[in-house]
Amino acid sequence: MVAVAVVLYFAGGLALSLAVIAAVLAGTALFPILLPWLPTHNFSTKGFILGGLVALPFSLSAFLAHPGWMWWQHAGQALGLLLAMPAVTAFIALNFTGSTTFTSRSGVKREMYRYIPAMAWTFGTGILLTVFFCIGPLMEINE
Repeated sequence: MVAVAVVLYFAGGLALSLAVIAAVLAGTALFPILLPWLPTHNFSTKGFILGGLVALPFSLSAFLAHPGWMWWQHAGQALGLLLAMPAVTAFIALNFTGSTTFTSRSGVKREMYRYIPAMAWTFGTGILLTVFFCIGPLMEINE
């Protein structure tokens, strides 16, 4: 987490660095605390919901961070954060499925096969959008 946060600090700024830290801490610290109160039965969807709530302030701050950007650049950055952060939190939350009395072995396998591809696709898409809309403008090509 620290290594990725440092790299993103230099590549995309403080907001991206804090977003990484918030997504990981939401999955490791907030999720076990809020587990009984998060809706749905699957740990993955609970993680997606918690990750979405944690990502919301970061995606809203994307509209304030760079006043010179076009609206579509702000929207792309916000969408990238809304896709990548919940996937990270959901993956970490999925790792708690075997350590509770709520789940069975077959339920854990079913949840993993069902949600890991969705996590991978949303994370990959979010990372691509973040790279394109956050890091891309730093490498502006003068026309």
